[in-house]
Amino acid sequence: MKDARGLTVSADDAKAVAAADDFAARLLRLDQGVESILDAVKRWPQTPILQLYAAAFWLYGQTGDACATAATHLDACAALTMNPRERTLHGALTLWHANDNLRSVETFEAITAEWPDDLLSAKFAEFLYYVLGQQHMGPRFRAHMRRLKAMHGDDPDFLAMDAFANELCDDFVVAEERAERSLDIAQRNPWAQHALTHVLIRQGRVREGRARLEAFLPLLATCGRPIHSHDAWHLALLYLEELDTASALRVFHEHIWGITPDFVVEQLDAIALLWRIEMAGKPMDKEWHSIAEHVAPRAAETFMPFMNAHYVYALARAGRADVVEAALASVRARSAANDEEAKRVWAPVGRAVVEAAAAFGFGDRAAAAALLDPVMPAMPAIGGSDAQVDLFRQAYLRSLQAAGRRTDAAAYDECITAGKVRTPLDRALAN
Repeated sequence: MKDARGLTVSADDAKAVAAADDFAARLLRLDQGVESILDAVKRWPQTPILQLYAAAFWLYGQTGDACATAATHLDACAALTMNPRERTLHGALTLWHANDNLRSVETFEAITAEWPDDLLSAKFAEFLYYVLGQQHMGPRFRAHMRRLKAMHGDDPDFLAMDAFANELCDDFVVAEERAERSLDIAQRNPWAQHALTHVLIRQGRVREGRARLEAFLPLLATCGRPIHSHDAWHLALLYLEELDTASALRVFHEHIWGITPDFVVEQLDAIALLWRIEMAGKPMDKEWHSIAEHVAPRAAETFMPFMNAHYVYALARAGRADVVEAALASVRARSAANDEEAKRVWAPVGRAVVEAAAAFGFGDRAAAAALLDPVMPAMPAIGGSDAQVDLFRQAYLRSLQAAGRRTDAAAYDECITAGKVRTPLDRALAN
């Protein structure tokens, strides 16, 4: 049978194929309802594409429990008869599950090279670029999109991805054009809005970015919870650029924290925003304990250094020294491993960043600066986007200042604000 994009699927029930199409469409748009794949796979467990999509759903969760559940779907699928594309997709997801991120993304790229209609595999690859460090992987991401442009150039979900890939490569003109075109085709497209916001905030066009996101907020609240939280986080950052902490905290309480507090993306957005507010000069002491309660159970899990750095900062600020030490022990063990991911990122840069985040959270800024000194050029490899990694750039600046290294701090401040219209936040961080 064929799916909505003309791809062959191993199925004998049109309703099962329709369920797979529904999942693909919702995930590409970051819409609500992707969890309906779980009901579909229960109804048609002998359909490989449903087992594969259910596994992907859980892999996005980035927790030990979610990965264990993903494995049950991968195992179930392995016992089924799959066509060549489904077998390759099974291999890509198995590598993702094993945290073999670079080989997984290579396999997704191979899928779209052989079956360019498979836009969902490009979306899976996009998430792994985030895991591998989106700014670090930006040129590779953009090359992937360029290869697919001839086939998908009028698809709003492709255009949103393409816009973001270009923004990560500092091609702001193309990124803005693609994002606007995507939104012209499909107004309710939170990923296109996300790419546009990246452009505006990186260029210092704060008021324009804020106005666009404020207007989009009613639609955003009807989208999938992860992107609702994350685009709202960007809106809060735009308020913070003007030192409007009251508005940033209003967004925090209404749209970011406390809605689905066990979702990783909500935890990361909440921690990153509060950390930035504190670096701007406003302590957030009363907020940390509730966040710490939700991140403590998974603090020792090691999916990507970017996540652990957030976790240990929040736990340190909540005074959870015992949990921080357990998390750091896990990170050190992960960094000492002999697998490719340990050698690629954990040992050369990840361990130092996580240890620096803990030191910063405990108030030892000089130690944080010393830990970050040798790894800042490689920082984008820890995971996250350019905007997300800016958190650690600001933390390094504040660490240099607190350590009394004013000359180094001034030089670094010039480096990270070059080419940008300086905002009130930039001026506050420079002092």
